Amino acid sequence: MNCQQTQKLIDAYHDGELDAANIVQIDEHFADCPRCDRLSQGVSKLSAVLRNDALRFQMPPALRQTIRAAAAQAAQTESDATSRQPWFRHAGWAAAAAITVVALILAFQIPRRDADDRMIADVTSSHVRSLMANHLMDVASTDQHTVKPWFVGKLDFAPPVKDLRESGFPLIGGRLDFVDGRAAAAMVYGRQKHVINLFVWSSKSSQGAAPRALEHNGYHLVQWSNTEMSFWAVSDLNEKELLEFVKVWGAN
Repeated sequence: MNCQQTQKLIDAYHDGELDAANIVQIDEHFADCPRCDRLSQGVSKLSAVLRNDALRFQMPPALRQTIRAAAAQAAQTESDATSRQPWFRHAGWAAAAAITVVALILAFQIPRRDADDRMIADVTSSHVRSLMANHLMDVASTDQHTVKPWFVGKLDFAPPVKDLRESGFPLIGGRLDFVDGRAAAAMVYGRQKHVINLFVWSSKSSQGAAPRALEHNGYHLVQWSNTEMSFWAVSDLNEKELLEFVKVWGAN
């Protein structure tokens, strides 16, 4: 089985849809072909990301307690106000009040949590895809004066490109990417054998946000922003060194 045949079957291989004969042939090909084996490992990581329970919203205990307390309070208030009315009217108004309170609480809290979780998963997936699809860079260069002009005309903003070679984080290139429904610049940096993707997109706000460290499916992320742009650094590098990268990047 050659590379082309194998790559067409990788998804089915990981989904358990192949017969024993094809599985044996693909395993033998992986043993002899490092490139296809790396591609298969990338698909496996991406599958793990998509199956992870972290992508599902889990209601925090504090929010659950807040909803129960608010519902009980609404029911008690309505009970006091309608104690002289027939029981079916009392129950109906209490239920309606409780539902309204719950809906208002969820309307303000769940969308923010869902959006944050979705962004973390999407940025992580973009990082993984760049490694597994052999599309890490559109422009390969260690020269910031080559990478920065390459983005001109391709985005509606000018992403800052910095060479951090002297600090141990050399620039190795850049590419266009698509994150959470928007075009983004991706600057690619190295750290020994590790790759750091720095995603940047236009994001106007009245004030910036300080760096915050996150973790998703074994990858570390650091997110921050200024009044014009949002930044996400992603890598399998350890959290301490990724935070060092962000600190050095901000100081240059």
